[in-house]
Amino acid sequence: MTCFKNKKRYYFIMILTTIFLISFCSIGFSSTLKTGFPAPTFSLKTIEGDYFNLKDQREKQKLLILYFYSQDNYDSLTGVKKLVEYFENYIIQEKYEVFFVNTQEKLQEKDIELMKVYLSDNKIPFPIILDSQKKVSELYNIDTLPTAIFLDNNLVVKRVYPGIISNQQTLMFQYMSYFLASEKKEIPKKEKKEKEEVVEEPDVCTCIKKSSF
Repeated sequence: MTCFKNKKRYYFIMILTTIFLISFCSIGFSSTLKTGFPAPTFSLKTIEGDYFNLKDQREKQKLLILYFYSQDNYDSLTGVKKLVEYFENYIIQEKYEVFFVNTQEKLQEKDIELMKVYLSDNKIPFPIILDSQKKVSELYNIDTLPTAIFLDNNLVVKRVYPGIISNQQTLMFQYMSYFLASEKKEIPKKEKKEKEEVVEEPDVCTCIKKSSF
């Protein structure tokens, strides 16, 4: 009877040990995108031909955003425009840095030139990093485009937003507003006055028409 109890205890300990090892390994392999874990560093070429090294961004800004997208992905381009629009409409005073990581494969010079034209036409001010071999995408386990990854000034993962949809995008902007203490830009007084004048014009015209009758 004692021998049976010892065997049972032994198997129980073995099962617990196995579960612990599996959990430890899974955390180790998936830690790259877990909140609170350091982001893996990398170095990639930019669209301008320079090199971007993530290590160089440590302690520079309060928030660093890596936005993985592809030029041939509709959702990606929609997300890019929304992101740019957000930063245009909110005051953040240089507390952030945004880098677009382009994952389009087999890029040629003509593709890069077209990309530059697109960025210029749409007034996109953020640097573009080229991940044409998808080494960084694999390192970060990027399965869906677009995906936004937020890092703090120590390059620790704060948030991950994979496959941004309208609901997630709203949450993402809310988080940025909270984390960066940003406020919506106010319309300058001159613009306000002009808008008020434009609104009042129809009433004046209406009055004239009524009096003529």
